[in-house]
Amino acid sequence: MKKLTIEDIRTALYEMNIPAVRSVPLEELSTADFFHTLQMDEREVFMLMYNLEYEHRIKLPPEVLESVQMKNTVGTLLQAANHHLIDLSEN
Repeated sequence: MKKLTIEDIRTALYEMNIPAVRSVPLEELSTADFFHTLQMDEREVFMLMYNLEYEHRIKLPPEVLESVQMKNTVGTLLQAANHHLIDLSEN
């Protein structure tokens, strides 16, 4: 089964041209808040999840979004995604 890494999320953020990601060291990215630290809006968080799904051929169920809405950090997204990940390449 595939697992996402913090580097996968960082790459997706770079590809989305989120300028604030450049000032966050990789070691601190998991604690970065989407709204305050990375200055993203809800639409961009949805786009990030979609881009991760598309790029890695995975499906992230709604539980992942619910987790992110409770605690808006990159680490929460990563942990929830890897817990609920559906690997489409296995089917």
